[in-house]
Amino acid sequence: MSVQEEEKSIETGISDDMIAEYLQSNPDFFNKYPSLVAELKIPHEHGSAVSLVERQMTVLRDQHQQTRKRLHELIEIARQNEELARRMHKLALTLMDAAEPKEVFKTMYDNLKKNFHADRVVVRLFADPAFVDSFPTDEFAGKDAYEKSLFKTIINKRMPLSGRMKHQQQVFLFGDDGNNIASAVMVPLHGESWGGILAIGSFDGERFQPGMGVELLANLGEILSFILKPWINEG
Repeated sequence: MSVQEEEKSIETGISDDMIAEYLQSNPDFFNKYPSLVAELKIPHEHGSAVSLVERQMTVLRDQHQQTRKRLHELIEIARQNEELARRMHKLALTLMDAAEPKEVFKTMYDNLKKNFHADRVVVRLFADPAFVDSFPTDEFAGKDAYEKSLFKTIINKRMPLSGRMKHQQQVFLFGDDGNNIASAVMVPLHGESWGGILAIGSFDGERFQPGMGVELLANLGEILSFILKPWINEG
């Protein structure tokens, strides 16, 4: 408010805020005084003046354009999610046909790197394999692994977590590449007596943001846990 406007407000006892509040509380005001609509002029940002009706039309047109843009964005997101859901369904069927864990892990790693534009994908299971001699893999960290404590919360909550990881988590999951992982999604895996993590990492810090939708990955975690169950020692 300018000095002149403030002085005028003091003289009349009516402030700009009071006028604005009154108009908000009485939306039919200009219906009672239609002549004012044509008489009122509002300064344009480029210096010229426009009528209240013209200004309202401009505002409504801008709002309409923003709404249409947002709607198109939501439709595109829905389309992408539908396509991703189809791919995840196909991946689940493929994993179910895998003959052994090595095949499960390789298929999943290749697929998730492609579909999620990830730089690294890794699984770590805090469990012992049921058939040690058949498939010794790095994925089995062992049920007594000290690092299990680093993921206790996420495994217990059984909800994926996205964003930046703790340094110890990064190093354990991604090894030498750990320091290069700027954002990631951690998906909990679980059975009756074991837990694990499916981690999808990116060198891009903006790729996986906190709070992003990870429902499809949560479902994949449930499916993967079920598929791995026969190869895990539940004892």
